[in-house]
Amino acid sequence: MISQLIHPGPAPARRWAALPCSAEPVDLILPVADTLAQSVALALSGYDGGWLVIEGATLANLDFVVPGPRTDSHAAWYAGPHRMGAGHVRHLGLHAARKDGGAWLHGHGQFAAPGWEGPTFGHILPLESRLATPTRARGWAIRGAGFVVATDPETRFPLNQPVACGGGTGAALITLRPNQDMTQATALAAAEAGITRGRILGLGSIVNPRLAGQAPIDSYATEILLTDGRLDHGDARIETELVTLSGTRHKGWLEPGENGVCITAELLVIAD
Repeated sequence: MISQLIHPGPAPARRWAALPCSAEPVDLILPVADTLAQSVALALSGYDGGWLVIEGATLANLDFVVPGPRTDSHAAWYAGPHRMGAGHVRHLGLHAARKDGGAWLHGHGQFAAPGWEGPTFGHILPLESRLATPTRARGWAIRGAGFVVATDPETRFPLNQPVACGGGTGAALITLRPNQDMTQATALAAAEAGITRGRILGLGSIVNPRLAGQAPIDSYATEILLTDGRLDHGDARIETELVTLSGTRHKGWLEPGENGVCITAELLVIAD
């Protein structure tokens, strides 16, 4: 049984969005720009979005947040920002998006800096962080759908929402609403988009995660990055790395049926 988190707004009956799109593998150089979000947008110019992974890069400035306790208006919030300065990205997965007409991204990853004693995993701040040098990124460029940030009445968070940009085939952009098992909901949403076998990429958050072969994790808010994910004959298996409210980091496979979405999950599913 999943743990649930009660949010302040009304919960729509429809618990996911799934839009078909096309995805092609890319190996890009992100240029230096005023913000990390702008660097990603420039590299993906001509596409409607993308899922990218950065590994082994030093940023001129690296700011991030981790999960924080509930507030009067949100069931959970953020703690930080944690300011690493010229921090090092060990690995970062990100969705390219748009917000208020400008470049945006939603990225979770693992970070480091000399002498750093704070959290080492979290949600990167896309307008405060910036590259030091041109940086390699690999992943998938998307056409036919994209993410645009809009306020979500249920959670009262500004969240990525998939929007149609002409449609496509072979992939789907998916978002999951809170309080449903992540693996089961991913499989159902992908099937609605016509995909029953493929790769699952993305990020999100989970309530009190349950990882296979590990002790229960007591943290009603987390940030997660998918490190592996497969859809096979309509069943989803998802491996994640995550950070808790106390800043501890964990990695493992989600136990099916036991991991409720906390705020959102934002996924790119690519058919085999």
